[in-house]
Amino acid sequence: MESQKPKIAMYVKRPFGEKLNASFDFIKENWKQLFKYSTYLILPICLIQAANFSGLMGSMTDLTAMQTSGGISDNPLAALGPSFALNYAGVVFFSCLGALLMTSLIYAMVRLYNEREERLNGVVFGDIKSLLLRNIKRLFLMGIACGFLFIFAVIFIVLLAVLTPFTLILTIPLLFAFMVPLALMAPIYLFEDISLGKAFAKTFRLGFATWGGVFLILIVMGIIASVLQGIVSIPWYVIYIVKMIFTMSDGGATSSSVGLNFAQYLFSILMLYGSYLSAIFGIVGLVYQYGHASEVVDSITVESDIDNFDKL
Repeated sequence: MESQKPKIAMYVKRPFGEKLNASFDFIKENWKQLFKYSTYLILPICLIQAANFSGLMGSMTDLTAMQTSGGISDNPLAALGPSFALNYAGVVFFSCLGALLMTSLIYAMVRLYNEREERLNGVVFGDIKSLLLRNIKRLFLMGIACGFLFIFAVIFIVLLAVLTPFTLILTIPLLFAFMVPLALMAPIYLFEDISLGKAFAKTFRLGFATWGGVFLILIVMGIIASVLQGIVSIPWYVIYIVKMIFTMSDGGATSSSVGLNFAQYLFSILMLYGSYLSAIFGIVGLVYQYGHASEVVDSITVESDIDNFDKL
């Protein structure tokens, strides 16, 4: 029985293959809880986001139809109208909101798994709520800080490139090298009760010490997520291509087809929902990469054993 298996410890030095195994084992053991609460939070977001996405792609289809018929001005953006901008803003907003909720939820569930004797067995939303709200707040602040940091870095690189383009040979690799360790900032800031500034410092300290492991986790889990996203996106691409073919052949009449539009909306929900679920692999992978890095650099379990020695 799954309940008899040893709990998957977070703070453990693991080779790369064992980090992957720990990530997959966690998902396998808790897939019902992960699926259940991810659906509660993410599916409503997908329903709204899919409407924006369908509207956005509908505008693009109409533009293609006008271009085919020759009834478009020299400025194609003007033909899209304000609905295009509103739908585009909606897609971006709900993408950020969905990513915020999904990441906050997974880290809350991992923390409960580590802290509860019964793991995630019998967990209810009331158990998750306080950690979820805490994670949302901290992740939002972290996102703003990282956004400003990225903007500052881009401005700095552009200014150096204006002086001489040869600086790009150095600045672009350096920017990439500094962005990889930032992947550990979310687990550090959400699992530990530290300030944002200390989280930044610890992120680079742990991240550079285990840079290769962080990079490999991002690559491998990114590939897995991309494959899953591609699979759930196939129905949407098929209906989109069919709609485009008929739209170009009948001068745009098909773009207003209720049946095709509704099918495209349903497949948009499936595509977005599958994309959020596939992100679980990357989030959980970084959890065990963080635990590995903490043990390698700070020896978390050794310090904990020393602190609790008098209780043994």
